Amino acid sequence: MRKAKIQIKVCGIRDPHNLEELCTLDPEFVGFIFYRGSKRHVGEHPDPALFRIPGPAVKKVGVFVDEKLDRVRMAIEIYGLDVVQLHGTESVDYCRKIGMEELEVIKVLDPQAGGTELDRYRQHVDYFLFDSAGAGSGGSGEKFNWKLLEDLPAHLPFFLSGGIGPGDAGPVRSLDLGGLVGVDVNSRFELYPGIKDIKALKEFFSEIRK
Repeated sequence: MRKAKIQIKVCGIRDPHNLEELCTLDPEFVGFIFYRGSKRHVGEHPDPALFRIPGPAVKKVGVFVDEKLDRVRMAIEIYGLDVVQLHGTESVDYCRKIGMEELEVIKVLDPQAGGTELDRYRQHVDYFLFDSAGAGSGGSGEKFNWKLLEDLPAHLPFFLSGGIGPGDAGPVRSLDLGGLVGVDVNSRFELYPGIKDIKALKEFFSEIRK
C-alpha cells in the first residue's frame, strides 16, 4: 500500500458557492474547463468571482483543448491560473511555450502512450494525466485498465483519471505505481454537470487520505 500522500484534483467547477464548499475539504487542485465543447465549460466570459479561491494552498487549473496560445495566455493572466492542463493534441513545442509562462503544466495522454512519447513531453511538462479517451475531445468519464500503467518509470509523475468514483478510494490507495502523485475526479462526484456533490467528495477525501 502506498504511504505517500495522494493529491486530489477536482475538475469541472462552474459555481462560486460550490467552489467555496469544495475548498473546505482542502483539495490540492481545482479545475476550470475552458473547452467550449464541455458541459462544464466556464463560459465565454466567466465571472472572475468563480476563480477566487479562499486560501493560497489550492492551485487553480485551467483545462484547455487545442486552444490558441494567445487565448491560453490571456486566461492565465486574467484568472490567475497556477496550472495549465492540456487535454488535446498539443505538440511538445506547444507545451514548451506554455511552460515559459512560469506555471505548472499537465499534459493529458492516452494510458497506452509509448515511452518515447512520454520522454519527449517530460522535458516540458510537470505532470502527465492518464485518461480514457472519449468519442470527441476530452475524457470519456469511464475507467481504463490501470494495469497499463504498471510499467511506467517511477520518475514520470502523473495523475490518474477516468471514471474515478465514490467507491474507488481504497483501490487507488492500494495501487503500487511509483509515479502516481494524485487523482483527478469529476463527473462521478456531481449532482449535475458542474455542481459537485460535497458530501460524496468529503467521504472520498477522508478515505483516500487515511
